[in-house]
Amino acid sequence: MSKIVNRILIRKPPETVFDYLVDLRNELKWNPGVERMEMIGEGPVRIGTKFNAKWKSSAPIVTECVKFDRPHFWAYHNNGPVTVDLEISLTENPEGTMLVSTFDAQPTGLFRLIFPLFFQVMKREEKANMGFLKQAVEALN
Repeated sequence: MSKIVNRILIRKPPETVFDYLVDLRNELKWNPGVERMEMIGEGPVRIGTKFNAKWKSSAPIVTECVKFDRPHFWAYHNNGPVTVDLEISLTENPEGTMLVSTFDAQPTGLFRLIFPLFFQVMKREEKANMGFLKQAVEALN
């Protein structure tokens, strides 16, 4: 498997960071690579919550919340040409919240042939996304 790990300090309390980012519909506001993010079903995000998702560089997929421990940790899993496990941990910090993102990707099928190129693009995009999400969360009232 191929992992991308990023860390960023967000100047907001963990509860604020968690509540905003665990709801993937908010990704439409800060991630320029997202084309669609729709919750399947209703209610608050929890284990088992699913989203229909489409990023510019992906086929449409369904991603599911598989871990949820407010305000410390959550994880999403999806299948597709690349199986992705995204885990986010939040640690309180005197200046706010330290967010650690672990993006673990495994190509399937023929996608294995172009995965090394895809992975390099994803590393750049994930690093940029840390800055975008930091700006979005810190701008919240």
